[in-house]
Amino acid sequence: MRKYTSKTNKIESEDNRMLKTKKEKKQIKIGKLVIADSITELIIVMTFVLTYFLSPNIFLITTARFGTGSEADNNNVEIVFGSENTEERFKTYFQWYNVIHELGHGILRYNSDIKISAVEEEQLVNDFALAYWLYYGEEEKISELENIVNYAVDNIKSDAPEGVSYIKFAEENWNKPSFNTFNNYGWFQFSSVKESLNKRLSLTDVLKEMGIKNINLPEKELLQYSEINEKTSTQIINDAVENFHKWGLEFPEVYQTFSDNPNANYSKTVKNFLGLYTFLLNK
Repeated sequence: MRKYTSKTNKIESEDNRMLKTKKEKKQIKIGKLVIADSITELIIVMTFVLTYFLSPNIFLITTARFGTGSEADNNNVEIVFGSENTEERFKTYFQWYNVIHELGHGILRYNSDIKISAVEEEQLVNDFALAYWLYYGEEEKISELENIVNYAVDNIKSDAPEGVSYIKFAEENWNKPSFNTFNNYGWFQFSSVKESLNKRLSLTDVLKEMGIKNINLPEKELLQYSEINEKTSTQIINDAVENFHKWGLEFPEVYQTFSDNPNANYSKTVKNFLGLYTFLLNK
């Protein structure tokens, strides 16, 4: 009987130690959210959080490939760009012109504090992209761009009521899922580029509108790219960023990825946490 009692006391003693240890291990909470179970864990979590926020930004541009989308996507591309020289026209628009459009968003993000709506920003970066190519580009490609845009606006079918401008249509529908379709968003963008072509603002004037002051542009030069493809599209971006630095603008490291979705043409800022993002992009 004594032996049994001794074992019981030993078990009770171990239970008490475990209970005491558990009590000493204080959970760290913010409200009801448990952040960590100990100071050591909190230090580890805070180190990772601090490392993330101190990680440098990179600017990621995603550009569409030609002919790799679904059958419906490829049919839409042919409707918008025409059945003749479709691939060349597609690449001229997205891999030559639009990459500068995306860099325009970056200029606003890193160098300007002006407050404008998303619709106004799209028009402004189209004005910028056109002004950039008027300053650095070949007249032949600018003429081709004009042909592409005019054809697209005439052939793409949107849900905009007759007589409603592309600006008003976008402002009234920007956050609606129905607006983010190939036809509706495409009609808005091509119409916006057409307006930029009509205005043909100078690069200096557009930069002022973007809130960029005291810019002394170097002497005008011609940047020629004999064939537009993925490699030259990346080179166009690199050349443009080099020009931005010459102008005195801040701009992070830029990476470009290519998508099989012909609708995937956009840009965003991402944190290069521990270099993992660039490592994965370079895989």
